[in-house]
Amino acid sequence: MSGNPNRPNGELRLDLSVFLARFGLVALGEAEPLLGGEDNINARVATDRGDVVVREYVRSAPGKVAAELALVTHLAGSGFPTPAPFTADSGEPFALVAGKPIAVFPFASGEVPPAMTRDLAERSGTLLARMHTAATGWADDRIPVTDRLGILRSATTADVDLAGADRWREEIRDFLDRHAEALDLLAEQPSGPLHHDLHRRNLLVDDDRITAVLDFDELNHGPLILDLARLLHYAALEQPDRGLPSAVAEAALTGYQKVRPLTLDELELLPVAFDLAGLVDATGFIVWAAPHLEVRHVEECHSWLAYLANRDASH
Repeated sequence: MSGNPNRPNGELRLDLSVFLARFGLVALGEAEPLLGGEDNINARVATDRGDVVVREYVRSAPGKVAAELALVTHLAGSGFPTPAPFTADSGEPFALVAGKPIAVFPFASGEVPPAMTRDLAERSGTLLARMHTAATGWADDRIPVTDRLGILRSATTADVDLAGADRWREEIRDFLDRHAEALDLLAEQPSGPLHHDLHRRNLLVDDDRITAVLDFDELNHGPLILDLARLLHYAALEQPDRGLPSAVAEAALTGYQKVRPLTLDELELLPVAFDLAGLVDATGFIVWAAPHLEVRHVEECHSWLAYLANRDASH
């Protein structure tokens, strides 16, 4: 789930001089909070080795963060455009402060692209395939595995007190029934680490070049085409009617297959994976987030609207 693009999630409460010294850095200024972030706090700091981003992981456990940063370091070393974290005096890519993992990254230049254009979709697809290829065979038991079907099955009996919830539950039951065989086959497809959050706000572009892919906080292990499905899901969410533009979908698929051609099964399963990604994201909001917000109807969930808008078009 994407963070709030308009405000920081919080402020770092650190003695920057002491903390950055653990990474061999000398602080030259105060922390400047960075916008965005839902599960972390980010701030830019000037140091003797250039500007850095200090990132506090608010919700992720140290083991999960260690797995994420190990993969990010590997990807950066393979030429993938993502900043590798500095190493702390402990030898780890983060330091613990009050039990919270906090990492330090080189500041990446660039701006968030203003829209998911066809060109950006193609390059994003290529980047996903590059990540998947670079992580081929990557094994780390600390990377979580998301039980997407378990989430949906639990949702069919969830006590959700929102208007439209009965239809939402029925749609999930129908999806699970209609696609039972396809979902079993999906679980057998090539798998590996997933970024799971590749949308334009997690990209930086400078001089028409993608300089950085950011925010691996949703890292999990699963079928690789789910990452492509998530990219398409986010592209649909940006549209006023939540419908996925065919040109964007075709461009992302073209870009991906330039690096990693999909198997026939993967191509046939991509529409189901797309619907699955949308339903699981909608369920997360409706079940876990909505009770803490002033939400009255399931149709206030954009992912749910996107699922409905694209369900018939993809089958």
